[in-house]
Amino acid sequence: MSLHNLKRAIMQITRAYPSIEATTKDGCLLLRGELDSWDDIVRAGYMAAEAKSEGVINEIRLKGYREMPMRISPISDKAYDELKCDVLIIGGGVIGSAILREFCKYEIDAVLIEKENDVALHASSRNDGCIHVGIDLSNKSMKHRYLRRAVGIYESLARDLGVDYHKVGQTLAFTSKKMRLIMPLFIAYAKGKGIVGTRFLSRKELFEREPNINPEARYGVFFPEGAVISPYNMVIALAENALENGGRILLETAALSMEVKDGIIAGIETNRGTIRPRVVINAAGVFSDVVAKMAGDQFFTIHPRRGVEIILDKKAKKSSVNSFFSFFHSGGYQKAHTKGGGVGPTVDGNILIGPTAAESPAREDYQTTLAEIDTLIDKHRYATPKLNRGDIITYFAGIRAATYEEDFIIRQGKWTKNIIHAAGIQSPGLTAAPAIAEDIVKIYQRIMGASLVPNPSFNPRRKLPPTMKHLDDKARDDLIKANPDYGQIVCRCEEISKGEIIAALHRPLAVNTVDGIKRRVRAGMGRCQGGFCQQLIVQIMASERHVPSTEISKKGNGHILLGDSKEGIR
Repeated sequence: MSLHNLKRAIMQITRAYPSIEATTKDGCLLLRGELDSWDDIVRAGYMAAEAKSEGVINEIRLKGYREMPMRISPISDKAYDELKCDVLIIGGGVIGSAILREFCKYEIDAVLIEKENDVALHASSRNDGCIHVGIDLSNKSMKHRYLRRAVGIYESLARDLGVDYHKVGQTLAFTSKKMRLIMPLFIAYAKGKGIVGTRFLSRKELFEREPNINPEARYGVFFPEGAVISPYNMVIALAENALENGGRILLETAALSMEVKDGIIAGIETNRGTIRPRVVINAAGVFSDVVAKMAGDQFFTIHPRRGVEIILDKKAKKSSVNSFFSFFHSGGYQKAHTKGGGVGPTVDGNILIGPTAAESPAREDYQTTLAEIDTLIDKHRYATPKLNRGDIITYFAGIRAATYEEDFIIRQGKWTKNIIHAAGIQSPGLTAAPAIAEDIVKIYQRIMGASLVPNPSFNPRRKLPPTMKHLDDKARDDLIKANPDYGQIVCRCEEISKGEIIAALHRPLAVNTVDGIKRRVRAGMGRCQGGFCQQLIVQIMASERHVPSTEISKKGNGHILLGDSKEGIR
C-alpha cells in the first residue's frame, strides 16, 4: 500500500464527487455521503480500490433508497440460547458447508447457522455449476490460487460425496484472423497458469466437437479440465456428510448482532438465542460485510451483482453444445461491466445460458425480466444459432458477493481477533470452495495456537439412498421388488419415483419444503416444472410427516394449499 496512491485516490474521488467524504481508517479507504445514482456509488468504490489499500469501506448512501431488511425466519425462541461451541460458521452456502465438513475431520465442535430453511438457497444454487479452469484470472489473485488448488481436489471429492461430476471441458471459439497468430502464446499463457492439457482446435476439430455453433468460427481452444456439477447438490452433499461426521447445522437461525469485548466476540445474538463460540467464521455471502460490521471488523464492502440465467429443455441438447462454450468474434459481443457468460450442458442433460451481470443495491432481489431473457437469447444465438426460445423451461437470478477489489477475502479479522472471513466469494467460488475450507481450518489452528486432533471416525464418503437413473434394469427390478415405492413414478418428466422422494425426506439434513425435495431428487425440474407432480409430492410429504397437506410449504414462506381442511388431499 502506498500513501501516494491513497492521496491520489482520495483526490480523484472528491473531484469526481464533491459531496463525498473520503478518508482513511487504519490503512483502509472510507467513503461517506449520498449520491443519486447506484452506478456512481459503485464507480466511487472502484476508484477507491485502485489505491490498493487494505480495504474499501463504502458507506455512500443511495438518495431516496431504503434497503430492505434481511429476510429471516419468523421463528423467535430460545432453542439455542447459551449454546457453546468451538466454531460457529455463519452461512450455509458452498463455502460454509465445505468449511463445516473440513472441521469435521478433526475433534472440533463445529456448528453452522443458516438463516433459511435449507442450505444452498442463495448464490450457491443460483449459478451455472461450472468448475472453471481460471484462464481469465490473474495469477496474483486469491481467486486463481484457490481455484487451481481446488481443481485437483474436486473430482475425488465429488466421487466421495456421490455428486455427479461431468468433465465436459471448456471451449473458446474465435473468428479473428489476428488472434490466430498469437495462439501459440495463448496456449503457453494457459500453461503458465497451471492449466493442464490446453490445446488448439483447428476448424475441423472445433466442429467435430461442437457441430452446432456458428459457421463463422475459424478455430478454438479447448481446456479439458473444465467440468460441470449440480451446485446445490454439492452443497447438500457437503452438509449431509458433515452431519454424518458430527457437525451441527441450525436452520432458520440468523445472526442478528454480536457482543464484542476487547476485540473478542463473546456472543452472537440470533432469533433462536445467544450462541457463544470460541471462533466465528464469516461465510455469509452478500451479507458478509454486514456480519463483519456486527463484529466490529468491517474493512471491506460487498456491492451485490445480479445475474440472470436460463435453463432449456433436455431436447435442446441435440442442437446446442457439448462443453461449456464461449464465442468471440471480431466485432465482439461483450460490453463493459458485463459478464461474458456462455452456453453449457448441465449434469442432468439440460442446457444453461448465462449469466448476465448488473450492479444492484438489493442483496436479495431475485426477480427476472423479459428484457434480460431476450438479451441472453439474442446474445448467445450468435454463437449457437439453433437456440430456441420455445425450449426455455425456467430462468432464475442470483446475486454475487463482489468486493471492490474483485477478489476473495480469506483471512483472520483485522481488528477483531476471533473471526475469520471467507468473504467476497463470487465466481469461481463454487470451484474454489474445497481449497478455501482447508485454509480456514489452518487459520483457526493459528488462532487457537494448538495442533488439531484428527477425528478417527471421519468418513469422507456420504451414504446415499438408491437413485433409479443410476441403476441398470436388473438392479431396478430388484429394488422395486424389495420396495414397490420405487416402481411408482411421481415425476414423469424426470422419472423420479415415490421411493426416492420418501428416502430424501429421511436423509441427514431435514427437508421441509417441496422445493427442498426438488433440489435433492429433481422432482419438478422437468418440462412441466412440477405442474403434474407437485400435488403428489405434497401428499407424500404430508403422509411421511403426519400432517395435513395444507401444512406443506413450497419455499418455506407460505403453504401451497389454502383452506381449513385438517385431512389434506385424499
